Amino acid sequence: MVSFPFTTPHSDHQETEGAKLLADATVVSAELAGSPIWLALGHDACRKTLSDQRFSRAAAVGPGAPVIVRSAADPDVLTSIDPPRHAQLRRLIATAFSPRMVEAMAPRVQQIVDDLLDAVQAGDRPADLVPAFVAPLPITVICDLLGMPGADHARIGAWSRKLMASTAYTPEEIAAAVTDIREYLSGLVAEKRANPGSDLTSVLAAAPELTEVELLANLQMLLIAGHETTVNQLGNSIVALLRNPDQLALVGAKPELMPQAVEELMRYTRLTTSTLPRVATEDVELDGRLIKKGEAVIALTGAANVDPRVFTDPAELNIERTDRAVQLGFGHGTHFCLGAHLARLELRTALAAVVTRFPDLALAVDESELRWNEGTPVRALKALPVTW
Repeated sequence: MVSFPFTTPHSDHQETEGAKLLADATVVSAELAGSPIWLALGHDACRKTLSDQRFSRAAAVGPGAPVIVRSAADPDVLTSIDPPRHAQLRRLIATAFSPRMVEAMAPRVQQIVDDLLDAVQAGDRPADLVPAFVAPLPITVICDLLGMPGADHARIGAWSRKLMASTAYTPEEIAAAVTDIREYLSGLVAEKRANPGSDLTSVLAAAPELTEVELLANLQMLLIAGHETTVNQLGNSIVALLRNPDQLALVGAKPELMPQAVEELMRYTRLTTSTLPRVATEDVELDGRLIKKGEAVIALTGAANVDPRVFTDPAELNIERTDRAVQLGFGHGTHFCLGAHLARLELRTALAAVVTRFPDLALAVDESELRWNEGTPVRALKALPVTW
């Protein structure tokens, strides 16, 4: 019997264990903490799992969920809600993340990138890009969007790291971070109601459709999800380009390929193994396997992104890839990443600037010496020492 979660170390840039299973089947039965669960491994199986509304996120959250996948996730947050309520809440928030609104943020994102890299160039070598560039860029962008002052960024980042951890902090430390961030957000909402601005917090705080509980839960989700994943994808992408100098040279010579490069880097680098669990609300056939009502299934997007059925030479980084399949790093279906347009803007702006300004960029240590935060569900660098 397959045991899940896998033990693939964060130093592995692709989902090796899932890829091995995928050679034989696109959907497999597995054990999670001794109880049965289904794993969707194939690209098509993952897409079906994430788009078929008979696989419910809400049914995997709270006291009524199967014990094996019962989540401590807030039931009032977008990622835990099913339609039709999900659509109502998403519409309230989605305007701020539309392609038009995101493109309007491009000059500000470019300014943040330039300011951070100016400081890197003026500093010592080697430089650690995690605290100098990779981490501050996304948190500055999302805090700007939410109307949070720059003086608060450091403590917001500290709370965020704890909330994204699985074993790196004690349950007491994580609980304290939850309390602290909710108190902070409550104060921020009160301030925005008294002195509203054009930021997203002001807009949501004035929305009568949101309960107070939903407001705070989703502000927390936007804050954490809105920067932690981008932080780690940016770091992973820089390492991947340095590992593949031919692809680094290609994107340097053809900057118009950067949007494609971002998608291929998200496919090639395993940010996380899987999506959140779902529970079948009725019997569902998935790639020839019967998922019975009440059984849980997890879509392993890390494996799907290296599925040889849809990607040619999936272990290779190929920015000029012509496969028709899309990478699933942003998910799929109802819960497709709300901030995908913003993440793409940040990644392409940041990577383009790094490639242009540091043509001789190199790791300052051997790749095997890079340190990873193993106690987190996402593949996260502790440090990224580079020279040029």
